[in-house]
Amino acid sequence: MSQTIDRVAVITGGSLGIGEAISTQMLGLGWEVHILARRASGYVHADHDGCRTHDVDVRDLVAVKETADAIASTSGRVDALVLCAGVGYPTPLHSVSRAQYDELFDTNVAGSVFSTQAFTPLLRDGHAVITFVSSIAGRRGFSDWSLYCASKHALEGFAASMRDELRPRRIRVTSIQPGSVDTPSYDHLRPEEKTEFMDPKSIAELAVAAIQLPRQACVETLFVNNAVGDL
Repeated sequence: MSQTIDRVAVITGGSLGIGEAISTQMLGLGWEVHILARRASGYVHADHDGCRTHDVDVRDLVAVKETADAIASTSGRVDALVLCAGVGYPTPLHSVSRAQYDELFDTNVAGSVFSTQAFTPLLRDGHAVITFVSSIAGRRGFSDWSLYCASKHALEGFAASMRDELRPRRIRVTSIQPGSVDTPSYDHLRPEEKTEFMDPKSIAELAVAAIQLPRQACVETLFVNNAVGDL
C-alpha cells in the first residue's frame, strides 16, 4: 500500500488485540492515530510521533464526547473511525447475570453507538470510513455465548442502519466479522488450544486495505473465518 499523508484515524480499543494491530499498521502508513482505550497510554507505540492516546472507557459516554471535542479542536476532522473496543466471554444461560448483560451490551453496543454519535460530525464527507470490528458471532449463534452473540447481532444491525443513514454524506461503513482471533479475550486458553486461531495482524491488514480503497468503493461486510472452519 502507498504511504498515506495527512489522514486522521480514531480507533477505540486501539491498544490491544485487533485494535492494536490496526493502530500499528496505520501509524506505519503515516496516519495520525488517536487511540481511545482504558489503558491507551500503555500502547506499545504510544511514543510514536503520529500517535495520540486517550485513556477512555467507551462505556463512559461523557468521556467519549469530551475526547471527540478535544480531537475536533486539535485535528479538525476524522478520515477513519475504527470501532474495536469490545469484550467477550461465555455466558451459559443458567448462570447469566444482569451484570454480565450490562458489561457486554454497554461495551459492545452502547460504546460503539455513542462513539459513532460523538465522532460522526467530524467525519469528512465523501472520504471517511467507519469500520466496525464485529465477529462471526454477529452472523450466527454459539452455545454458551448467547449474550456475546446477542450484542454482536445488535452491533450488525446498528452498522447496517448507519450504512444507509450516512450514504447521503458518502461516508462508507464496513463491518468486519472475524472468526476466532488470538487476542487477550482468549488468554485463558492454552497455546495448543489456539493453534488454528488467526493472528490479529491478518485481520488488521484486511481492515486497513478496506479503509484505503478508492472512495468510490466500499467493502460493506467482510467475513473472515478460520481456515479449519468455526472454532
